[in-house]
Amino acid sequence: MRHNKIIGWERFLGVVEQVQKFSPWLSRQIATRASEWPFWYSGLAIKEWGERQVWVQLPKSFRNTVENEISVGHLVLGAELSLRLVLLRLRQEFPFRYRLLGSASEIHHAAEQQVDFKFSIPFEEWERIRLTLARETTATAEFAVQAQLADGRSCGLFTIRAAFELEKFLPA
Repeated sequence: MRHNKIIGWERFLGVVEQVQKFSPWLSRQIATRASEWPFWYSGLAIKEWGERQVWVQLPKSFRNTVENEISVGHLVLGAELSLRLVLLRLRQEFPFRYRLLGSASEIHHAAEQQVDFKFSIPFEEWERIRLTLARETTATAEFAVQAQLADGRSCGLFTIRAAFELEKFLPA
């Protein structure tokens, strides 16, 4: 019987294999943290993943909806995954650890269709965080992740606070 199989596991392994091609370290990070992340259960899919930007898509499915609307918890997961992916990529060039401190959400329209999270950290913002870490070894920052519905309307705005700490050695 296949009822105990994790839904979307093949897609997850495909993402890890794609990442393995350009960064073995990053693929190990994703694979080791997969059990901690409930993102894959939500149906979240990575559409684009650049240096300081990411595009994550949350399709509407029976797993993430209540009364024909995507629940806010799954929307917050999409915003968090977007931030984590960008920070994982940035860890390759500068050694730091981070911890998410909290989040706030503003929902503008009901999520009755697919939701796209397009997030990027501007170069100036990343440089400010990096220089603060280099001087003081700790820093905090607040990131705003915009969510849009498939028809182009704004679904919501998610603000996530993170604490950073400088690592002494490059991640293995």
